[in-house]
Amino acid sequence: MPSPKADRPEPTFIQNARREQLIHCAVDVIAEAGAEKASFVRIAERAGISRGVISYHFGTREELLDGVVQLVYALGEQEVGPLVRAAGSSREALLEFIGGSVMFYAAYPRHMKALSAIFATAPARGERSEHGAEMLEVHGLLESGQRTGEFRSFDTRIMAMTIRAALDAAVWQVGAGDDAVKLADELRRTFDAATRSDGR
Repeated sequence: MPSPKADRPEPTFIQNARREQLIHCAVDVIAEAGAEKASFVRIAERAGISRGVISYHFGTREELLDGVVQLVYALGEQEVGPLVRAAGSSREALLEFIGGSVMFYAAYPRHMKALSAIFATAPARGERSEHGAEMLEVHGLLESGQRTGEFRSFDTRIMAMTIRAALDAAVWQVGAGDDAVKLADELRRTFDAATRSDGR
C-alpha cells in the first residue's frame, strides 16, 4: 500500500525547515540513547511536538533515520569537499581528505555517534549510495596519483579500504577524547608514506 506521502506536493520551505529540525532532534536522541531506542515518541518529546507531526513529515522511522544518514554525509561533503577540490595535486587531495575527515569527526561528535549507531543496527553501510560515492572518490584519487607518478604502484581498492578502516577507527578514537589534530597529522603521515612514489 503506498504511503500517504506519495501523493503530497513538493514540501514548502517551512516544511523542509521542520523536517531538518526533526532530523537534528533525531541526531540528539540517537547519540544519547542509541538507534534502537530512537522512537517517534522519544524524538517528538525532544522536539516538543506530537508524534503525529513526525508521522506527517516522515512516513516511517526508517525514513527519519535515512534523513540522519543523509544529513551527516551532506555535512561531511560541506566541510571536507572544498578542501579536497582546492588541493593542487592528487597527493594533497588525499591528505586533505584524510585530515579533513578526522577534523570533521571532532567538530560533529554527536552526528558521528548517531551515524555509527544507525550503521550498527541497519543494513550494511556498503549498501549506502553515499558510502559508495565516497569510496569511489578515494579510489579515483589513488588512481589519479598513480597516473601522475605521485603514488607508487599498489592495489587501489585495497588501499582505499585501508584508508576507510583507519578513518573508521579515528571516529571512535576522537569520540573517546583523543587529540584530533595529533590523530589527523599521524594518519596523514602514515598514508603519505604508504602511497607516495619512491622518487618523491
